[in-house]
Amino acid sequence: MISRILIPQAFENMEEATIGRWLKSEGEAVALGDGLCELITEKTTFDLPAEAVGVLRQITAPEKSVVPVGYIIGLIGDVEDELPDVTPVNAAMMERPKTGEGDEPAAMPSLSVPSLSVPKVGALAAALPAASGGSSRLRATPAARRAAREKGVDLEQVAAANPGKVLSEEDVAKFAG
Repeated sequence: MISRILIPQAFENMEEATIGRWLKSEGEAVALGDGLCELITEKTTFDLPAEAVGVLRQITAPEKSVVPVGYIIGLIGDVEDELPDVTPVNAAMMERPKTGEGDEPAAMPSLSVPSLSVPKVGALAAALPAASGGSSRLRATPAARRAAREKGVDLEQVAAANPGKVLSEEDVAKFAG
């Protein structure tokens, strides 16, 4: 049986995460609790633990991808299991408007695959440092947000100069000149 690996909502106002590095490779065996990948958020960086046992069959979000909560970043299962096409679900997740009200992926197109339940990481939230300022509606990597704070650059202005783009640290550096 194939299980989906979802981006968890690690804290209440978390909307997205950046995939740091994958700790497992496609085709590699996965045990319960194994670290699958590094997730980078505005507040912290942590390893996403496996909630299923099997083989990492497919990675759908490569390193440095910025993806929303609920996005399917990979699939775990037996080597004989047929892989579902998660592209439509993930595309809908990327197009979904952000309301800040904790949208649930349940409204997304359904797959005939059981969901890998990745609970909200409540224990992690208690250990997180206080959130820094910054607009949660902007699409920017954590490194870009940090660079903007360090350089005193307004990310809104950088976003206006780079419409529709997920801002990177390099975009901030170019803007700061």
